[in-house]
Amino acid sequence: MTDFHYIFIESLRNTYEAGGVVMLPILLAGVVGFYFLFASWLRIGSDFFKNDIHKVVRRMQRNLTGEKSDAGTELNSDEHRIQATLKNLRKRGGFLSRELSYAIEIAQKNYDEFRDYMQVRMMKSVRYMEQGNHIVMVMAAAAPLLGLLGTVTGMVSTFEVITLYGNQNPVLMADGISEALISTQSGLLIAFPLTLLKQRLDERIEILKQEMELGATVIDNYFAARANETDAENSRFTRHCEP
Repeated sequence: MTDFHYIFIESLRNTYEAGGVVMLPILLAGVVGFYFLFASWLRIGSDFFKNDIHKVVRRMQRNLTGEKSDAGTELNSDEHRIQATLKNLRKRGGFLSRELSYAIEIAQKNYDEFRDYMQVRMMKSVRYMEQGNHIVMVMAAAAPLLGLLGTVTGMVSTFEVITLYGNQNPVLMADGISEALISTQSGLLIAFPLTLLKQRLDERIEILKQEMELGATVIDNYFAARANETDAENSRFTRHCEP
């Protein structure tokens, strides 16, 4: 361990001790809050950072309807278009692409059960993304309140010293003032990034939710039109076969 690391660790330890009894719950609030925050990031995956989320559904729609694919070639067969769409979604990766590719596979296997199944699936997916987010919000709100509690306890200690020894010796009052300031600072340092990152997480979850709903609608429309065309062809074939 270098001198720098030793000095840094000692500084953290001295700060923790100077903050008083509320430093432990403040740190616990920070640990719990950031744990659930990073857990939500890991569940969302790379879509938390990607900027092309709004383009995923449009690309999928172009591939399904037979427009120019990413390779620049026309895909005339329905099966070819579906397989190319699945390939492009899997190649991109991320939470949204995974859910859309899964929806296409379900619609391809059994379209009659697609709508009911995907409603349940999307509800579970949104609940999966939002799991533990309320705890992040609670910890972000609790951290500054605990810091305020430390401010109060520090000032109480300061006034007790003044009552016993007067205000002629500022060294005796330094501990209480230090406790008040450090605990307040620690609570704000934890609450500020938690609040900002939680806001970013909520925005990203809302975008993913909207895109999943839009993608499910596009898939539903495509396979509904495909089913209607199949029924029409079967009807024409049946009429031609009748004597």
